[in-house]
Amino acid sequence: MDCATAREAISATLDGEDPGVDPAALDEHVAHCAACLTWQDEAAAVTRLVRLEPAAAAPDVAGRVLDHAPAPSTRLDWPRLVLVITAIAQLSIVVSLLFMPQPMADGMSVQPGSHLEHEAAAFNFAIAIALLWAAAKPRQARSQLPVLLSFAAVLVGLSLFDALGGRVGWERLASHLPLLFGVVCAVLIARRDGRWPWPGDRAGAEPANRTSLDETAGELAEPAEGSRKYQPPAARRNVA
Repeated sequence: MDCATAREAISATLDGEDPGVDPAALDEHVAHCAACLTWQDEAAAVTRLVRLEPAAAAPDVAGRVLDHAPAPSTRLDWPRLVLVITAIAQLSIVVSLLFMPQPMADGMSVQPGSHLEHEAAAFNFAIAIALLWAAAKPRQARSQLPVLLSFAAVLVGLSLFDALGGRVGWERLASHLPLLFGVVCAVLIARRDGRWPWPGDRAGAEPANRTSLDETAGELAEPAEGSRKYQPPAARRNVA
């Protein structure tokens, strides 16, 4: 064992860490090396002095920090408010689907109680919950965008098709406007507050040379127990 390895192991031992070498081999080296024995005594003395040194009083800078801190914003967050209003409008649609006749084109109406109306009420209720979730947790608003955008796109397309065919009245179509406005606000909130990684993503980029999931699993696999025993100190490791 060379002196550099021994002294790094001594330093690790004084800090309560794993020395990375066989303790018996370290003791044998120190017993036969006067320079490392002197270094060990001096390092132990310095460590003791540092641990017994009383902590110096730190200046109180809280007042100066608070004086320069920006004041809390009192600006109304109107996109989140619109989402709440839109969610309430969606819940009112759910109530109307369950208990009120739905007017259609040519003076026709759909009576409540059919299974089709119940399905529509359940889906509109889910959309209202998605809007409320985006309003309550703006940093997670974009997690609701796939459902909201797909629902809005299909709704707009089918509504135009039904309007051109005369199968729906304008009163019914107008009830969808708050939802569309709420979806726009959800997109604005997601772009403003959704700068965190998607759930399950890593913050950093993946290495360019990674080619398979097996290779990734191999890198993340737990090392064998024997590989951790008596690892060489950092001074002798190839960290390039």
